[in-house]
Amino acid sequence: MVVGYDIDFNIILPNMISVDVIREKYDSQSKIEFDSIPSQRKFSSMMTNGIPFFGIPVLDNLDPSNNSIVIGHNFDNTNVNVFSYCVKKKCYVKLPKFTFCTFIIPNCTSKSYRSLSFNSKIWKALRKNPFIGLDTSSINPSCISLYLSKNNNFKPIFLIQRIKQVKIKYVDCNCKKTCSICKDNIVSLSKNENNVECIFFDP
Repeated sequence: MVVGYDIDFNIILPNMISVDVIREKYDSQSKIEFDSIPSQRKFSSMMTNGIPFFGIPVLDNLDPSNNSIVIGHNFDNTNVNVFSYCVKKKCYVKLPKFTFCTFIIPNCTSKSYRSLSFNSKIWKALRKNPFIGLDTSSINPSCISLYLSKNNNFKPIFLIQRIKQVKIKYVDCNCKKTCSICKDNIVSLSKNENNVECIFFDP
């Protein structure tokens, strides 16, 4: 999930020696709210080798039928998991047609890349939603990716970026248990989980 204040990638990317872009067309016939797109690359291997990656969904067409839809995503070992939410109806809706672009930076320096886990004693003690404090990390990320090292059946996760904090946000769904996400009773992130990480990119 791309989170931040800088959405002009032309400013971010020219200083990189190389950037690989993978485009995946999504047009499912099943018409569901949550789906997985198999990737051409193994994200687990990139995590091991310190290669940052982030993504952004691009709608095929912007019209009144989808202008209030937010497409969220996260990465796991081999897939991009995508889901769509309507801010007007306040519920998950069928995924529209879009192209998912994955940006991979194979030569990123260690100074511009960090990977931090949500597993923290602080948010456990405070009983708040999981968060990562940026006070001690000395970074001001332009982009953030959410990576799940295990393919657990979690609720769709949105991220909120503050000046010194990135935290998990769950949304309410008013579907009355009719969408696939609510029907399956997908669980929230447990306080004992340590397999959910954020990749921070600070060029």
